Amino acid sequence: MPLPSSSKDPKPAMEEKHSKHGFHSGKDINIVVAGMKGVGKSALTVRYLTRRFIGDYDSEMEAVYTHNTVLDGKSLTVHILDTAWQGDGTEIKEDQILWADAIVLVYSITDRTSFEKLREIADFVLSKRSDETKLVMTLVSNKCDLIHMQKVSEVEVTQFCAEYNCLFFEASASESSASVLNAFNGTCRQVRLTNRKREKLLRFMSNPAVAAKLQIRNSLKSLTEMKWRSRAPTM
Repeated sequence: MPLPSSSKDPKPAMEEKHSKHGFHSGKDINIVVAGMKGVGKSALTVRYLTRRFIGDYDSEMEAVYTHNTVLDGKSLTVHILDTAWQGDGTEIKEDQILWADAIVLVYSITDRTSFEKLREIADFVLSKRSDETKLVMTLVSNKCDLIHMQKVSEVEVTQFCAEYNCLFFEASASESSASVLNAFNGTCRQVRLTNRKREKLLRFMSNPAVAAKLQIRNSLKSLTEMKWRSRAPTM
């Protein structure tokens, strides 16, 4: 079974598929998969796309895969950027963050450093995205078939998800396609939900009556502040 269409140079594909967040129909979802070398980012991505497990990948190659599917009875096109881990340790860029509707942060349960590195990545991601362009963030613990070698506690995972408002999924790219599907489909569902909420808010805010009330409220607030500043101090 061949892989879905992909581009080894992600920039043209990203530019072609870029859309303003909150204004697309939700039929296309852009996902960036990030994490350290060896955690199984590519294995998870290919498992989701083809249901197959392939264990050997070029860790220095980035690619954008396009996958047409049906989720909850609705057609969906998913664009997945499988990032590459570079020698200097950086592997996610600002333009990739701005392109994404969701960031899937992957760590291996057998490698504590891979989990700790995600905090640095998550902080960088959040520094590049404002509240107005809400980004879905998902934490995926891969290699859960190796539970006897686990190096990260459930308490630490819970704390991370609470701090960064992450979804969380356990997966095993080598053992279970169902767990991988659950992680990606869960992420896509959350993106759809986030988009619907944002679009509903935009429609509400664009209502002329609401806009007029907000304008009056802001004018009264400005007038009150001007009067307060203009009052002379009394002895």
